[in-house]
Amino acid sequence: MARDVTGKKVAILTDTGFEEVELTSPMNALEQAGAVVHIVSPQKNKVKGWNHDHWGIELPVDKNLSGTNPEDYDMLVLPGGVMNPDTLRLNKEAVSFAQHFLEQGKPLAAICHGPQTLIETGMLDGRTMTSYPSIKTDLVNAGVNWEDKEVIVDNGLVTSRSPKDLDAFNKKMIEELGEGKHATTGQFTHSDKNF
Repeated sequence: MARDVTGKKVAILTDTGFEEVELTSPMNALEQAGAVVHIVSPQKNKVKGWNHDHWGIELPVDKNLSGTNPEDYDMLVLPGGVMNPDTLRLNKEAVSFAQHFLEQGKPLAAICHGPQTLIETGMLDGRTMTSYPSIKTDLVNAGVNWEDKEVIVDNGLVTSRSPKDLDAFNKKMIEELGEGKHATTGQFTHSDKNF
């Protein structure tokens, strides 16, 4: 039986250029399940989505990344898009925010190009993940066991390849949120990493 996620807090970390459906679909699924969802961004007021091959919707930013504490959230979601993760991975504050969820064993869900931001944490060695095929080599070089599957769950880390996997991604994301924190192991420490 699925655990209740009512009232659990989820941060969707994004910048401008996210793939629209990779943010809106998980957000809607989480809200329908009863979770409280905040869009967290380095942008102050709004972020603009990308819809396949053109600019899409604008969404209000609930929390500016500066001053937002990852301790306040039970889960992190990283939507894809080509521009969004590429921008976030260069933002030390965004990488640190994401790193918190890996360190604490909190559920984390990343789709398509979303896992790019996680590479910068230096904490993916030994994890099993999937992604959009174009970043497979980047993940493998970060120590990931990459597999071509619609959804992979590795100790609370949920990954999927593309929008076509959203149904499976959303289902597993909500399951992991219901399960809560997972055990962490020494292999995911980052004390020797400088970024």
